[in-house]
Amino acid sequence: MSTERKYGAQSMYGTLKKAVIHRPGPEFSDHDNYRKFGFTGPFPVLEEAQHEHDVFASYLKEWGVEVEYAEDCPLEFTGLTYITDNGIITDKGAIISRPGKPQRIGEEAVVAKKLLSMDIPIRYSVSAPGTVEGGGETIWLDHDTLLIGNTYRTNDAAYEQLKKLLEPEIKVIQFQLPSYLGPGTVLHLGSVCSLLDKDLAVVYSKLMPIAMYRLLEERGIEMIDITDEEFSHSASNILAVAPRKLIMLDGNPRVKEELEKRGCEVKVMPGNWTGYDRHAGPTCMTMSVLREYE
Repeated sequence: MSTERKYGAQSMYGTLKKAVIHRPGPEFSDHDNYRKFGFTGPFPVLEEAQHEHDVFASYLKEWGVEVEYAEDCPLEFTGLTYITDNGIITDKGAIISRPGKPQRIGEEAVVAKKLLSMDIPIRYSVSAPGTVEGGGETIWLDHDTLLIGNTYRTNDAAYEQLKKLLEPEIKVIQFQLPSYLGPGTVLHLGSVCSLLDKDLAVVYSKLMPIAMYRLLEERGIEMIDITDEEFSHSASNILAVAPRKLIMLDGNPRVKEELEKRGCEVKVMPGNWTGYDRHAGPTCMTMSVLREYE
């Protein structure tokens, strides 16, 4: 990796050097916005949510990641803790999302402001009618191949914008996902697959596009398939801080054991308030800014 490169994260598993995260604040536990956002579970205990996030941040720092916090979050942006959806950091700058969930529109401006303060240029902002939820909906299969979902949150118009922007330098491949539980529930491409090394992934094949499954097979990527119960515990939402150095939610002992059998070092974090009922996890809470490449 060039020592002069300050940003660029065109990888899912290259060693993570810098990341932006958002610690849950008053917006996370504002009663009115919590319900308007669509959450139906128990009302969150902010102090416990903050503790979970602090455990997560401590793991990043322990593994040498330089952590920046996006702060000054307006009260209406309940979802900003899941910061990855607000953009993609390429080697040429940030691509800023246009969220597909109306309640999240505006979060991307908070994140763009933070990135600019870090001297990361804005390469492109997705425009209407395009909608895309950045890091959650995209997977870097390799440095020059970007996979993107077609879901209730990410549409054809955004795909066409990204394809025009990035190709031919970067191949952009779109995959249609099923309706699952309907437009009120998150199902991103990243919900069904976490790429953990060049030849290892955790997947939920029941909801995975067949063409994507076959593509990973063609690449020689071993896929650990999770159970229905593990999917409900966000077991497919795993952050690779480096190849086979992973952070995942607690409560998924089977997949953790399978990963450790394959030489992975796994740290688990609690997810009672920031994870399970949000269909979220550590990848959602991380905007990768700088990763090393092979």
